[in-house]
Amino acid sequence: MGVGERFKLETCKRRVMKLGEIYRKIVAMGIKADPRGRNRVNQILEDSAKSLDKLEGRKKEFADRDVMWNPYTDCRLLYGNDDREVKSLLCGIDIGTGEIVLADRLTQKGEQVDLVLAHHPHGIGISNLDYVMKIQPEQWAAAGVPIAQAESAMAERMKEVHHLTKARNHTQTIDAARLLDIPFMCAHTPADSLGYQFLTNYLKEKNPSILGDLVDTLLEIPEYQQAEKVGAGPEILIGKDSGSVGAKHVFFTGGTSAGPKSIPKLASAGISTIVTMHMPPEVKKVCEEEGLYVVIAGHDSSDSIGMNLILDELEKEGIKSYACSGFTRHRRS
Repeated sequence: MGVGERFKLETCKRRVMKLGEIYRKIVAMGIKADPRGRNRVNQILEDSAKSLDKLEGRKKEFADRDVMWNPYTDCRLLYGNDDREVKSLLCGIDIGTGEIVLADRLTQKGEQVDLVLAHHPHGIGISNLDYVMKIQPEQWAAAGVPIAQAESAMAERMKEVHHLTKARNHTQTIDAARLLDIPFMCAHTPADSLGYQFLTNYLKEKNPSILGDLVDTLLEIPEYQQAEKVGAGPEILIGKDSGSVGAKHVFFTGGTSAGPKSIPKLASAGISTIVTMHMPPEVKKVCEEEGLYVVIAGHDSSDSIGMNLILDELEKEGIKSYACSGFTRHRRS
């Protein structure tokens, strides 16, 4: 896909959606795809509402009230009023000040951009990223890891992420959106959960038996085909083509990568192969020690799957879209 095609404004039957509608629709899609299930998500929302009600003083005054209906801190309307109308958007995996200026420039050139939609989080989405990491232990429990062991293994990694993200410039890109008056939103965990469900079901249907076939199966997916063209396609990180896949675990949702303490728990539960977007060296080392195979699907390409599923639904409502910043647009409906 060439640069011109990636930035081509797509046409479809139009109606006017409002920012608040888009935000709530994306959250609803995330809840439907959440691996914890709707009942568990409802319980989390009820607990959040109770915790909010107990706050006092400044803590209550400045509290994030979206937690009463949105269980994903990394999916937020970062700038713009709920009732602002949107007919077109610019979507990218990583959005920075440059992409905000790009949206403004496209509008100046006659291609109106009413919203910039990021995949990776900004603002409260990154400062509280550890909150959505609670999804992961419950996924491991579904794979056979006792929930207490899963939560204990994840606790240190969540603390690490919590402290690491505090040093970030949380509002840099939001400030640019505010100064240029361009609505800005991020959709991280909802998109990742949609991608997780898509790939889990896809691999279950295809059921590749050896690692080489698993990679070939991934390469049937358009987003991975595009990544392969730029040298970022699926590959075996640990193992060889003839290695047996066995029981698979797809690491796609839950904020960020799990720490190394998660790996022995998954190995004990019978997992043989991990399929993930990316893997840090310290986690790879433990996978090697535990004898697990690892297939890297690709980061931006995997993120694109979930974002595409979101845009498919928004385009049905008449929203036009541009693709930028590592996002590969592919329509499935």
